[in-house]
Amino acid sequence: MESRTQHILDAFADLRHRIAEHAPFNQPDLTEEEIDFLERWDDLTYKIQENTHDYTFDAQEILSRFIRCYANLVPLVKRELLWFVGGECLHFLGDEEISLYQQLEDHLYELDSQNKSYDISKEINTLRDTPTQMH
Repeated sequence: MESRTQHILDAFADLRHRIAEHAPFNQPDLTEEEIDFLERWDDLTYKIQENTHDYTFDAQEILSRFIRCYANLVPLVKRELLWFVGGECLHFLGDEEISLYQQLEDHLYELDSQNKSYDISKEINTLRDTPTQMH
């Protein structure tokens, strides 16, 4: 599995695990809305694992719905997931975050063109820890 796809899968799996610890997802009896949401999430996980051509559209829908319906849980979302999924999810990122992730994309492209392997999480953390340079 390509590293970006693996990172997206891992981020969704981590988020799925983390939301299960919070209301309403930690309740024994979920509403139909929550059951439907989690079923769609599980379907998305399968599509990411299978690397279907349209999984990003489903991912955008799931994340957007999550943000709209469960605003109190949004801090659990890894910000780079919004970037990697793209589309409507980019509207939830600030200008500084977009700039950071554009730098990340340039860096990853450079590593790819040099056929260097990398861990996206480490690259993100390194970039976040690097002081921004004033132009």
